[in-house]
Amino acid sequence: MHDDVLPRQDDPLAAQLTERFGPLLTQSQLAELLGRTPGGLRYSLCCPSDAPTRALKACGRKIGRRVYYPASEVARIITGDEAR
Repeated sequence: MHDDVLPRQDDPLAAQLTERFGPLLTQSQLAELLGRTPGGLRYSLCCPSDAPTRALKACGRKIGRRVYYPASEVARIITGDEAR
């Protein structure tokens, strides 16, 4: 696995997300986490209007036909910590 997929030791949110969903979140899991419908999340990612949504779109990793989101990067975006 890559280092950017594993949670940092000092990031409790990333550790919680990794424990709950694993190192990579599907779009459905991300929608559940954010309290959105999968269709609403898909639309927001298609036409991002703010910085956090653009960051979520950028952190997606395409594997085959699916897009996965690293738990550590999702946690960083949720907490607003852009320095990492």
